This record gives sequence, C-alpha cells and structure tokens, in this order.
Amino acid sequence: MTRAAVLGIGEVTHPPKGTGSMQLHALAAKRALDDAGLTKDDIDGLVVGYSLTEPKMVLSAAVAEYLGLTVGYIDSAHVGGAAPFVGVANAASAIETGRARRILVIFGDNRKTGWHTMDAAIAAMIGEVGHPDYELPYGPLIPANLALIAHRHMHEYGTTREQLAMIPVIQREHALLRPGAERTDPLTVDDILGARPVATPLVAADCALVSDSAGAVVIGPADDDKAAAKCRAVVAGSSQHSDYYYPFQSGDLTRFGFGPASQRAYEAAGFGPADLDFAEIYDAFSVIVLAAVEDLGLVEKGGGGPYVAGRHMALAGPDERRAGFRSIPINTHGGLLSYSGNGAFHITEAVKQLRHDAGPAQVADARRGLVTGIGGMLAVHCTLLLERAEP
Repeated sequence: MTRAAVLGIGEVTHPPKGTGSMQLHALAAKRALDDAGLTKDDIDGLVVGYSLTEPKMVLSAAVAEYLGLTVGYIDSAHVGGAAPFVGVANAASAIETGRARRILVIFGDNRKTGWHTMDAAIAAMIGEVGHPDYELPYGPLIPANLALIAHRHMHEYGTTREQLAMIPVIQREHALLRPGAERTDPLTVDDILGARPVATPLVAADCALVSDSAGAVVIGPADDDKAAAKCRAVVAGSSQHSDYYYPFQSGDLTRFGFGPASQRAYEAAGFGPADLDFAEIYDAFSVIVLAAVEDLGLVEKGGGGPYVAGRHMALAGPDERRAGFRSIPINTHGGLLSYSGNGAFHITEAVKQLRHDAGPAQVADARRGLVTGIGGMLAVHCTLLLERAEP
C-alpha cells in the first residue's frame, strides 16, 4: 500500500487587517504548495473544515472554486476542533487507497476580527453544547464544562491548582521561542493563581486564543517524485473515537477518548508512547492536556499533576522531581493557549519537528511524534502518529 505523507505545510498568522476567511484559506494553500514545490494543478483533492464567519452550505466546493481547483476528492470536516486532524487522517486514507494523488487540507477562519458577523453561529454553537433538558436549563457554558473536569480530577487524584497552572506557563515558554506566536508576554504560576476566574478554577490563560489564522498541508505519497525533495512526515497511524455527545453522558470526567483512539493508532503504526519524541496535544483548555497525558499513556492515571509540575512536558526538560517519568516535550510551539487558536498548527508544528526545522524549539533528533485533536466537549477524538522519512 502507498504510504501517505505530508509534502508541504503553510501557516498564516497575524494576517493583514480585513483578511477574510476565504483569503486566509488561499494564503495558507499557496504557502503549503510553495513549500511542497507544487502548483494548484498538481492537486486533485481538497479537504476543509467549517467557517463561522463565512458559512457555506458546502464550504469545500466554495473554497475549491475560490482557489481555481478541479478535484476528484472533496470533503468538509465538521467535527469541531478535531476537524484538521480528521481531515488529515481521511486525506491520508484517500492517498493510500488510490482515490487521489495529492490532497490539499486547509483549516482557517477570521474569528477574531470577524466576531461581529458570528452572533447567530455562536448562539447556535453554544446551544448545542448542553442537552436541552438536562444541561441547558442550568446554564453551563463551554468553560464551565471544562471546569467540572478540572474539579473532578482534583477530587479524584489530588491535583492542585498550582500543578494545572504549569501547563499554560510551560506553553508560554515555548511560544517565546516562536516568531509567529500571538502571546509572548511572560507568564508565571503566580500570575495565574491571582487572575480573575473565567470558570473556577480556570482563568483566561487556561483558555484557547481566538485568532485570525489558517493552516494548510499537502498530503501525498511518501515517495512522490514531483514534490520538493525534503524530509517528509509519514502518517504512520491514525484513529478516531467518540462515545458520547452531551457532557452528562460522558460517564467519567477523568477518562476520555484519547485512550482508545491512541491505542488503535499505536497498533497501526507499530510503536507506542515509549517511542515518542514529542507530542502536540489539542489544548483548547489547559485541563485537556492534563487528561490527555494520562489517557495517551505518557503517565499513569492520576499522575498528570506531578508530571506537568515536574516540567516533563517542557522543552527545557524536567527539574529535580523527575523520578518515575519519561519526559516528552508537549506543544512545542505554545499551542492554542499561546501560539494561535487554530488546531491545524499542531500538525504543521509536528512536521517542522520531524523535518528538524523548528529552530530554538527543536526537539533533538525527533523522529516520531503524536498529534491529537478533539471536537465538542471532548466528544470526538482523533490521533495521528507521524514519522520522519528521509528524502
């Protein structure tokens, strides 16, 4: 079977004022094609997500028209924050089964400056978060649901607020190393402990940025001889999982679909958590990273608090509390909390790490990485395992 790989990547951060959603798609696509050494005429597949500022009945067809593409494979992934990850997984499958030769995967929106156009879309989205009978009458919004997860983890495993605060602090340290990051002002644990709550115990630093941004990747055969001859990130394994939609149906507020999704991906790839050099974990809220490091098998259940407090997710390495843990740098670009509010950048960052092109944030000799995304209230999970392939 043909192995699928990332042939090119493109990012758009800090776009000019007035850049719309369609323009962001086009800019990211152009940068990914340039990086791959290809043109739009080399593309026969397109996958996009969804737009809140320029909603379309079939966004993928609208973007294809805007870019001047004629494609034989087309899809719009509408699975919330999991969309970029599911999009790459599905594109890789299409390449491996011969349904397309090269697929452009793009995710972007101008949600920061286009917010005023989104009132109806946001109201509809918030209305979908909770069950109309059992949750919405009591008013929990998205941050409140994540705060419940944080409180439950603290109750079950003794996790402290100081431990949870280390996640945004370390990711801010990583963002300081990346020129494209949106948040680079220094951040300390004391800053977080003294901040005004958004939904106790979470504060603004625990919540994802809202950004104008776009990310794109070109997926094609790992042995593609037309694309630029550079290191490629092979999609070694992927899997998806969902077992509930409304938060009250989750069953356990400390265990989520990261576990089964990653386990199947590990089996497909032929390697596991002990073989990873880094991980890019979807971090719409800091507590998601806490739950993920446990469910992904990086540390035993309940060990997430000591793991992050001991700086085992930091590029700078652990402190003296290292005992019993294997350190793996996580969210090496700063993630949604500090780099940009676009999950596609977790994928482009992983490719940079595997190319050994991450500058001062580079993980030494990185060869295998995990990327994971979620949609809804941790309702949909997608894990990608990427592996370095020499040109």
